[in-house]
Amino acid sequence: EKNFMIELLHFHQGDCPTYIKKQIISLMRQEWPQAFGDNDEDIHWPDSLETQPTSLVFVENDIVISHAAIPWKYINHEGQKYKAFGLSEVVTNPSLRKQGFGLRLIKEAYSFIEKNNPDISIFTCEHALVHFYAKGGWEHKQNINLIGGTRNKPFRSDSLGLCTMIKLISATAQTNLFSFEETEVYLELGEQRLW
Repeated sequence: EKNFMIELLHFHQGDCPTYIKKQIISLMRQEWPQAFGDNDEDIHWPDSLETQPTSLVFVENDIVISHAAIPWKYINHEGQKYKAFGLSEVVTNPSLRKQGFGLRLIKEAYSFIEKNNPDISIFTCEHALVHFYAKGGWEHKQNINLIGGTRNKPFRSDSLGLCTMIKLISATAQTNLFSFEETEVYLELGEQRLW
């Protein structure tokens, strides 16, 4: 059993060690080439420090196995302020897939969120990944749209064909359960941004 060598690191993305940062960017480039364009320059990562993203990373012998980013911000929804956590940049090294690392990592992300006084956790994913994130603790809500961008230039999850995953965690959020039915949740992250 060689699992004992795997470490779970976590840090604010702004403090990410360079050797890990390079590997994360490389994995993201393989997974989402369309986000990188044609140039070979490294993208500006992290690109959204205002959401104070924390990275969780499984590493073995300095090699990144899996990565997940946990951004957060306060949002206003139906007259109520919530501390909302997202989940993004979830990727596993292609040579190490199908071994359960991704699921272990999103479960770690879920417990990290729970420890940080959240009201809700909400993010979007491809339809094929709904089952995966449901195993991590979130629920798929078909009638919730996550709206990124700005109020004037909304960037809608439904227009991107994405599914919304949510978990109402605090007593306040659970009490206001009905305000999260058939609704639009605005993140107001800046143009073209969805976590």
